[in-house]
Amino acid sequence: MTAPLTHLLIKTFSRGFFRLHSGMLLFLFVAVFSYCFFILTAGTITPENALVFNIIFLLSFASAPVMMILVFIVWLIYTIKSWQYVAAQLQMDQYQFLYYSSTALSKAKQFKSWFVAQLFISIPLIVYGLFSVIAGAIYGHYVIPVLIVIYLLLLNGISAFLYLHLMNRIMRNEESTLLNKLTNSWKKPYQILFLYHIIHRKKLAYLITKTLCWGILSGVLLLFSDVKNDLRIAGMAILGVAIAHTFLIYQGQRFEVQYLSFSKNFPYSRNQLYGQLLLFYVLLLLPEGFWLLIRFDPGTASGLFLLMLSVTLLFRSLLYRIGLHMNSYLPWVFGLFFLFFWMIMFQWIWFLIPINLLLSYLLFYRNYYR
Repeated sequence: MTAPLTHLLIKTFSRGFFRLHSGMLLFLFVAVFSYCFFILTAGTITPENALVFNIIFLLSFASAPVMMILVFIVWLIYTIKSWQYVAAQLQMDQYQFLYYSSTALSKAKQFKSWFVAQLFISIPLIVYGLFSVIAGAIYGHYVIPVLIVIYLLLLNGISAFLYLHLMNRIMRNEESTLLNKLTNSWKKPYQILFLYHIIHRKKLAYLITKTLCWGILSGVLLLFSDVKNDLRIAGMAILGVAIAHTFLIYQGQRFEVQYLSFSKNFPYSRNQLYGQLLLFYVLLLLPEGFWLLIRFDPGTASGLFLLMLSVTLLFRSLLYRIGLHMNSYLPWVFGLFFLFFWMIMFQWIWFLIPINLLLSYLLFYRNYYR
């Protein structure tokens, strides 16, 4: 039966996640609900009606596509934090028994248990989504509430697949896979070693990331189809793609610290190393680049690709300054997203490319040997 495993996963990982992040969640709860229910309204709204208007303000996000995109990105960051927590816990010795006990069940039953455990972790998202769905039904906005339900199911389904992959990876011989056999004889330049690590260890994470990117690019242009030729819409989609890559960006820095620390003794200049980093992310972002080339004219597609590359490089270079501290890294990424979002809204999209490239280079140059 899957019930004992489900209870164990909820008690061990879901509740543990809430205990670790209780301070952050409590702050968000108090901040949001204090604003929505206790802020003093201006104008001619009477105190008796203030609560009603504030509730309507809270629930009106269901009819604002831009706001829902921002909320979706926040939910994605929250989900990535849960991935990081569960993956870290699974590496601890006291949970190694799960590799040999839970894997005795079928993968379908394991998936069901992990899905329920992730639903428990996603309770704050589900509550907010439920309010938005109710608001959309009341005011006749049905598209975004449906997207909210699909997005929540997608996030939880992807999370369950990721955990299932982590649990079963140790139980199979990865060296015997066809893809690994195919790449064994290939040359492995230092510049793109992490790509081979993705092929060997991070295939699921790569697939999830690219699926999210495709969904963001297609979804944003679908939502704003009436103004699809406005570059600001494409810029918003590009920012979403860069955010979706933060997990792989973080894993790239972790791979470098864990396995390539000796490489700082190589006779490479920092300019050469930055060029190698740039080459790697050009290769990593090629699928999105081809999508842009199909969708836009070559000049615009090239500019948007450079924007995506510059934002991604800046997010990567930040890790040389911050280190592998996700609790510090994600607020920086989220803050930069909002800054870039408003710069794009004010049509400063092309200024972001040289600014981000310069900042990423300076951060890399000054902090690489720290």
